[in-house]
Amino acid sequence: MTYLICAILSTGVLAAICVPLFRRDNALESAIIEETEWDLLQRRKEVLIGNIQDLDFEYKCGKLSQSDYQQVRSEMTAGVAVVLEHIEQLEKSLDLDVLIRRETDARKVTSRTKSQVTCVSCGTKNPPSNKFCAECGARLNRS
Repeated sequence: MTYLICAILSTGVLAAICVPLFRRDNALESAIIEETEWDLLQRRKEVLIGNIQDLDFEYKCGKLSQSDYQQVRSEMTAGVAVVLEHIEQLEKSLDLDVLIRRETDARKVTSRTKSQVTCVSCGTKNPPSNKFCAECGARLNRS
């Protein structure tokens, strides 16, 4: 009898824990959390641009030949161009949400560029969190 009660209680607890994990919620909160096509394209653009920056770094370190670098970089830039074209087409649809996101992103970029620190040695703009220049390694002056 005791085993039966323990088994029933265990099953109830397990069901209470697992049911919310597998239930699909169509509430407003879940719709807000889901990524839109615009969000996915923005993330794809950031990944591609990061890959190009990594490729540039690899080339500067001498790990790639000139011909390989040019070929791969042209392929990556073509990929970025396609993603930017898709983003532009989405934004031209005059969807209010897209326009709001574009405006907030533009404001974030301008505030980010204002707070960047310029290296005295090479003139590269660095994030305010950097203590040394990402390009030449010189110590950044905090003015």
